[in-house]
Parts: sequence; C-alpha cells; structure tokens
Amino acid sequence: MGLNSSAHAKPVIPPPLALLLALLGISSAAPLARLASVDGVTAAVWRLSIGTTVTLLLLAARRQRIPGLSESAKAATSGLFLAAHLALWLESLRHMSVASSTGIVVSYPVITALYEILRGEVKKPGRVLFGVVLGFLGVIVLSTPWAGATLYGALLSFSAAVMASAYFIFGRHLRVSGLTTLQYTLVAYGSAALALVALSLVFSIAIWSPPRESIPYLVMLGLVPMLLGHSMLNYALAFYPASVVTVIALLEPYGASLLAWLVLGEEPKALTVLGMVLSVSGAWITVRNT
Repeated sequence: MGLNSSAHAKPVIPPPLALLLALLGISSAAPLARLASVDGVTAAVWRLSIGTTVTLLLLAARRQRIPGLSESAKAATSGLFLAAHLALWLESLRHMSVASSTGIVVSYPVITALYEILRGEVKKPGRVLFGVVLGFLGVIVLSTPWAGATLYGALLSFSAAVMASAYFIFGRHLRVSGLTTLQYTLVAYGSAALALVALSLVFSIAIWSPPRESIPYLVMLGLVPMLLGHSMLNYALAFYPASVVTVIALLEPYGASLLAWLVLGEEPKALTVLGMVLSVSGAWITVRNT
C-alpha cells in the first residue's frame, strides 16, 4: 500500500496506524451492538444521536455554518435510507452471527453496481457483473443456517444492504446542493435520528430507557465506530489513495468477526468464512470497476 504522493504534511498519526485504528473502529460496531442487547431501533437512535452531536461539534470546530432548512430538505430524505439501513442491520444482529450479518450487509456495493449496470452507467459491465455474481453467491452462502444465519436475520441484513445502497446512490446525486461533507453528514444523521424517534413513538419503543447495563455499550456504539472508525478513514484519505481506504472499509466483516470471536466467543464457521470471501471479493471487484 503506497502513500499518496500528494500528501506533504507531516502526519499527526502514522498513516498505517490510522488504517489499523479505522479498521478496529468500524469493526467494533457489530460486537458493541450485540453487547448492548437492545432492539435495532434503539441501537440505531443512540448511534445516530451521538453521531449527530459529534458531527455538530466538528462543524463548530471548523467554523462551518449549520445548513438551512431549504438546502437541507433533499439531503434529509437520504437520511431516511440511512435510518432504515441502521435499524435493519442492527436488528439483524439479534438473529444471526456477527460474521454472517456483516458479510451480507457489506454487499451494498454489489447492489449499487447492479443498479448502475441496469441503467447503463458502467463502462466495464462484464467485470462488474462478475463481481455482482460473486457478491450474491456470498450472500446466499451467508444466509444459510450452516453459516450461523436465520432466514429472518438474513432478510434483515440484506434489506439493510439495499437501504445502504439507496442511501449512497441518493446521496451522491444530492451532493450537487453545495453542502460540505460535514454539513451533509449532519443533515443525514440528524434526519435519520428524528425519523427513528418518530417510529419509536408510533410503536411505543422505549428508546431512552434501555437496561442500565446496555448504556455504556450504546454510548460506545455511537462514539467508537465514528471517531475511531470513520474519522480515521477520512484522515487516511490524505495519505493513501481512495482505493486503499476502500479496502479497509470492506475488511469490516473480517475485523468484526475476529472481535466477536475474541469478545463474544463467537467462532466463525468454515462456511461463513467462504461466504465472507465471496461477498467481500465481489464488492471489491465492483468498486474497482465502476
């Protein structure tokens, strides 16, 4: 992995360490959600609420203004997809292994690539289609009981992947609105949190009164994957090409599975490893060729 030649500033954190911290951070989400032992909506609201607060503080630190209602309206719509993605995925962790759930949900680039193939937006459809086939084979393998999944859990995780794909597709088209990354993130996180709070009121989900022992894990779920994970990914982009950072992001199922094995005693099965290899490989091929 070569350093980005355009990066001349002396790094505050060694770039290889930043990549390692990023992988540890994003991989912690699934084990932390499992330790919290709450429903998906509650876990998602806590993660999004804390994420929104942190983003607001970063926005203030960089002296960027809070976006107005008119320019935020469209961006807020993408937050609905984010809300659905997180609630579905975090709920899936209650019905299947960490390895299977993360292996399925990381297939969202495959779903995005299939959408772009159908729209004729892909320059190398043959290569991308190969990645799509590999990715979906991985999803099928990871959805079986022999890989630690239930049908319900697999449907939740795959639906979460579809919602993640919609979130990124919709968000990509909306970035023409002129919002900075932090401004867009603030709107997306905030609208997603509000949408799930409204959902909790409709279905009487007690999101703000989880078991006392769950609260530390919910707080860490909101802080660690964002500050240690996504912040370090953004930091690493100053020193590495985007393709290298993408590889780290796609390694989340392996990192999460290792943490789940060490912390939860959840040893991944051989078929699960095969499914993850297929799913991640398919996702990587589609990312490289779209």
